[in-house]
Amino acid sequence: MTTPQEARLSCTVIGTTVALHASRDELARLAETTGAASGIVQHPDWLAFELAWRGSEATLHLVVASNGLGQVIGYAPFLVEQHRAQLALGKYRVSIYRGRTWRLLGAGVVALPDDRSLVERMIADVLQRDRSVRVMRIQETELPNRFAAALSQGKRTFATVQANLLDQLNWVIQPQGSSAAYLATLGSKRRNDLTRRLRNVYKKLGDQAELRLFDRPEQIDEYAALMNQVYARSWHASAQAIDWELPARRNLFQHLSTGEQVIGHMLMLGERPIAYVHGYRLGGRYLLDDTGYDEEFASLGVGAALVFQAVQDLLDRYPGEVIDFGYGDNQYKRVLADRQTACGSLYVVRGVLPRLCFGLIGPVRWLYRRVHRAMRSAKPPSPQPSPPA
Repeated sequence: MTTPQEARLSCTVIGTTVALHASRDELARLAETTGAASGIVQHPDWLAFELAWRGSEATLHLVVASNGLGQVIGYAPFLVEQHRAQLALGKYRVSIYRGRTWRLLGAGVVALPDDRSLVERMIADVLQRDRSVRVMRIQETELPNRFAAALSQGKRTFATVQANLLDQLNWVIQPQGSSAAYLATLGSKRRNDLTRRLRNVYKKLGDQAELRLFDRPEQIDEYAALMNQVYARSWHASAQAIDWELPARRNLFQHLSTGEQVIGHMLMLGERPIAYVHGYRLGGRYLLDDTGYDEEFASLGVGAALVFQAVQDLLDRYPGEVIDFGYGDNQYKRVLADRQTACGSLYVVRGVLPRLCFGLIGPVRWLYRRVHRAMRSAKPPSPQPSPPA
């Protein structure tokens, strides 16, 4: 039987920055609760940053679910953008769709675990009834995705298409009591290799080398300036330009650092930054968002050494939290992680044209995977992963 309170469950759509700021504190309290959000990109402060940064290129579509008392029990943060969907075939990019797309920030709805199923149904119903919503994009999610499954049920259903042609993995370190407890799980050979390589990096760099930690509001201006210096000398700069001193980004870091939600680990050689690990904490989970190093010091292995040092620091300062290395493969992830799960990027679509366009992915994915398997089987077996140099 439906109770009176359940009968008054409702959803509203927030589409302006003014309304977002008015709801910020209530949304933040929910996002910061353990198990509610999938990552920092679902925090309302991050939404505000995205809107300020992208300007007219994106509009807000925040679907908020409330209970019979008018309290927020969940939300789904979307940005509406003009998006071109492409298939990456080696060095080539093949466009398959271009149009208005609802990009979900994070992997699903923000809700407490006990409320998640209800919130997913409520928000899915709102999106299904809105005929303007035809293409949604969910990036970097564990598979299967619960929210996509909810959108596939009902009268006006969406179809889910996996966007990545090859299977992907998400790598994490499960909750540990301390760095010592974690190191004990690695086995003596791996543990000794990692600690020796870290020690050798500092030995080769000399007495001027030190780790600096940036996690307080008064440090953000200096941190952003140092990040611009080291980022410009890393290979990342040629792949994607980022201005770490952008006012909107500095403002975001200022807000997040008040709750120790942004953390920068930086390896310094005197006054010179030579490697960094940049990440975020939210709801009992640390996400390593970016790591890089000055190419001049690549041969010393400063990048991998700093990741290992940052992991130890995080385990001691925040015991019991998950350390998430994110989406995609990397040697340091395979060496340090103790759990991996299937993940990928999804399009959730409906309508004749979107279904036809995104329907091309399935056959191409099947063929691409067969060719990839054939090429891998022709190569000699790969050695077991060892700590990166």
